[in-house]
Amino acid sequence: MSINICIPGISGRMGLEIAKVVNFSSDINLSSATVRKNNSHFDQPISSILNYPVNGDNFKISDNLSLALENCDVCIDFTHPSYSLEILKTCSEVKKPIVIGTTGYSSDQEEKIKSYSSQIAIFKSSNMSIGINLCIKALRKVSESVQSSTKVDIIEHHHQHKKDMPSGTSLLLESEVKKANKNLSISHHCIRSGNVVGDHKILFTLSNEIIEINHRANDRKIFAEGSVEAAKFISNKKAGFFNMDDIL
Repeated sequence: MSINICIPGISGRMGLEIAKVVNFSSDINLSSATVRKNNSHFDQPISSILNYPVNGDNFKISDNLSLALENCDVCIDFTHPSYSLEILKTCSEVKKPIVIGTTGYSSDQEEKIKSYSSQIAIFKSSNMSIGINLCIKALRKVSESVQSSTKVDIIEHHHQHKKDMPSGTSLLLESEVKKANKNLSISHHCIRSGNVVGDHKILFTLSNEIIEINHRANDRKIFAEGSVEAAKFISNKKAGFFNMDDIL
């Protein structure tokens, strides 16, 4: 049986990417989506925003988050922190699991998100790419193996419209380095220009050599594909907090 997906904020870049992946999947179905009432796509059929044939019900895009969530099995959220918390609260009220790919939260907001995991299943990752999460596994091994005198530089390049800096992925990389070796010195270097989807490089500078771990995202589709796999994973979970480690 197909898993029904709700995408709040479907008119955003990632909302559209996720919708495309869902639409062309055989075991998952786009059942509902929302936009703000002043959005030009409000109350329009879903086909009007996708610009390709809909594989399923050509439902109208709503501004009613609660109703949209009631009509799904899993919610996938790639919006912004303030709206994301509203989505999470509503998911808890209607008892629906949620995949969160939104970034830019404060530490208090991060704790708030985790607190909901006792009520519903939450899958959260700052980067849903399979590739970047395999890089993290390598990063952990290097971090725990090098001496504390090693300098770590995290260099990232994103499109000019990305607001959070450092990116959620860079902060995730920093967190993983610190968990593996709390004595390492870490510096961030952020570039915002062009239409770059996302480049990340981690440099470990030793006394006479440098270790590099690189990841380049060529298409936002990789984040959409990862979020769909996450949705499949938590579709039958009642509660708990999960991340990419749980599916790799």
